[in-house]
Amino acid sequence: MKLNIQDAINWIDGNLEDEVTLKEISKYIGYSEFHTSRKFKEYTGSTLRRYIILRRLSNAAKDLRDKNVRIIDIAFKYGYNSQEAFTKGFKQAFKITPGEYRRTNKAIPLLFKKDVLFPDNLKEKGDVLMVKDEEILVKLEEVETHKFIYLKRDGVDNYMDFWDLVDKEEGMDCDELHGLLASIKGIYPEGYGAFTTTGYIFGKDAPIDYIIDKKYGFSEVIIPKAKYLTFEHPGFIEAEFGEALNQVRRVALENFDFEMNNYERDESFVKAYEHSGMEICIYKIRIPLKTK
Repeated sequence: MKLNIQDAINWIDGNLEDEVTLKEISKYIGYSEFHTSRKFKEYTGSTLRRYIILRRLSNAAKDLRDKNVRIIDIAFKYGYNSQEAFTKGFKQAFKITPGEYRRTNKAIPLLFKKDVLFPDNLKEKGDVLMVKDEEILVKLEEVETHKFIYLKRDGVDNYMDFWDLVDKEEGMDCDELHGLLASIKGIYPEGYGAFTTTGYIFGKDAPIDYIIDKKYGFSEVIIPKAKYLTFEHPGFIEAEFGEALNQVRRVALENFDFEMNNYERDESFVKAYEHSGMEICIYKIRIPLKTK
């Protein structure tokens, strides 16, 4: 049944700009409306109606942030019949009006698409690789000077252990932290992790003058303009995420000969950044290089 609910979640995300009803969702996954509604709440922790509203508003927030489109047009796009109704719903969800968010880009807790199969879908399914190691995309990337806003925890060396640790701390809500960071307009669309010499960090790039509420204990640092060597998987489906992640890590962090290719790593702040997205199925490692 969990797989069926994930199918429903995927279908919902593909239809957020259209009318979405419990009847349609139930028909799509082949269960009764009552059973679909009950199991959705069990696996996601949210009612179906509330989930759809917040996913629409989260996508609307990204449109406000990234697109030069009138607020009324964004309201219509996501099923609101007036700007007033959209503003009311947006403020109820995020405690800020759409206009204020567009002007200030204040961090708000966007709702990501749920993945009820996580973390089981990170496990490798076997020894057969989707692509050969040499097909991992390797390129040089230059990133402009920016502020990096982040949380750091020592003693852990991966994304899962980092969030397990944070989730146990009083007052910390991992979903809210993810959403807050993703709502900030920057070079990359969402938050991302990084390996350090002592632990793991998760954060988000932002404009140099950006100010974030420090109630969660965020740290910040200015990252100068620099070059990075990136290693990215050429493409995979959601069920193959674990294999893709491990293959890119192996190529970037274990097998690639930086010295032979005339690169020198810069580990003064982090050893490597990792960018992932299960909604759009991407995974890449970004390694800082010293300036020559």
